[in-house]
Amino acid sequence: MQERVATERLTLVDAVDRWFCLDRPVFIAPGQSYWVDWEADELCIDRGGGRISRIPRGPYRPDQPR
Repeated sequence: MQERVATERLTLVDAVDRWFCLDRPVFIAPGQSYWVDWEADELCIDRGGGRISRIPRGPYRPDQPR
C-alpha cells in the first residue's frame, strides 16, 4: 500500500505517480485522502465515515508514459 495523500482543497485526479492512470478523472473533496492499492490495481479514496471508494486503473493507452 502506498502512503495516503490528504487533500486540502477540491482536487481532480486522473493519474497518480505517472504510472497509475484512470479511465476518467475523479474529484476528491477537501479533507479526504487517497492512495493506490497496487495489488488490487485500484485507486482508493477515503470519503470519511468509513466509506472507501475504489476506482480501477484504466486500460493501457499508447500515449501513457512507460
